[in-house]
Amino acid sequence: MRPILFEIPGLGWPLQSYGVAMGLALLVAWFASLDRARTDGLPTDTLGTLFVVAAFAGIVGARALWLLQHPGAGGLGDLISLPAGGLTVTGGILAALVVSALGCWRRGIDTFAWLDAVAPGFAIGLVIERIGAFLAGVEFGRYVAPGDLGYALHVTFPAGSPVHAFHQQLLKGLPTLSAEASAPVHPVQLYAALMGLGILAVAIAVRRRRRYPGQVALAVLAAFTIARLVIEDPLRFDASPTLWGPLRVGHVSALGLLAVLAIVARLRRAAALAAEAR
Repeated sequence: MRPILFEIPGLGWPLQSYGVAMGLALLVAWFASLDRARTDGLPTDTLGTLFVVAAFAGIVGARALWLLQHPGAGGLGDLISLPAGGLTVTGGILAALVVSALGCWRRGIDTFAWLDAVAPGFAIGLVIERIGAFLAGVEFGRYVAPGDLGYALHVTFPAGSPVHAFHQQLLKGLPTLSAEASAPVHPVQLYAALMGLGILAVAIAVRRRRRYPGQVALAVLAAFTIARLVIEDPLRFDASPTLWGPLRVGHVSALGLLAVLAIVARLRRAAALAAEAR
C-alpha cells in the first residue's frame, strides 16, 4: 500500500496514488482511443474534445451513483470530488455513453464506430485505475482465512489503511488480525487489473474480425460484465446487494445496459444489410 506516491520537492504537495492513476488512465485511454479513431477514418479533432467531455461526465456519473448508494456520505458539493473508492463504475459508463451518443449525433459521427475505437482504451484505463486502487488500499477484497481457496494469493494492509480500520471494527479478536496489519484479504484490485488485460485481449481479437460497428464495444462490455460477475464483485468487501441468485445490483444494471446496446447494434446491422441488398 502506498496512498501517497511522493511529495513535490520544495512545495510539500503530496501526490495521491489513486489520483495519479486515474489521471494516467484517462490520458492513456485518450491517446489509445484517438489512435484507433484515426485508423478508422474518424475526425479525431472533434472526438478528442468529446472524449474529455464524456470522461468528465463519466466521473460525475460514477460519483453521483456512489453517493446515491451511500446516503449520508455527501451532498451535491461532493459530486466533483474524486476520492479513492468513492466511484461506481456502472454510473460512469452510463453517463459517458449518453454524452458520447449525443455528441456523435450532433456532429454526424457514427456513435458505435467511435465506441469501438474507445473500447481498447477503456480496458487499458481499467488496468491502471485498479492498480491505483490497490496502492490506495480502497475497494479491497473480502477476508480470506488460512486454508480457504485463494489464501495463497492473500495480501495484508498496514495499520492506518482503510482495510485495517474496517477490520478493527468488524473482525476484532480474529487471530490473523494484529495492531500492525489487517487480516488477510483477496487482492481483488489486482484481480480486476488482470481482468482488464483479458478484456483488452478480447477487444483486440474482436476488432480484427469486426463485421459491424459496435461489435468491439459490445464484446468489451460483455466481457467486463461477466468478469465482474464471476471474479470481482463476489470477492469485494463492498459488493452491491444480491437481487437474485448470484446477480447483484451492479450486474443487473450492467446487463440491462448491455441488452439495450446489443438491440440497437442488431437493428443497425440489419438496416445496413438491407441497404446493401437494395
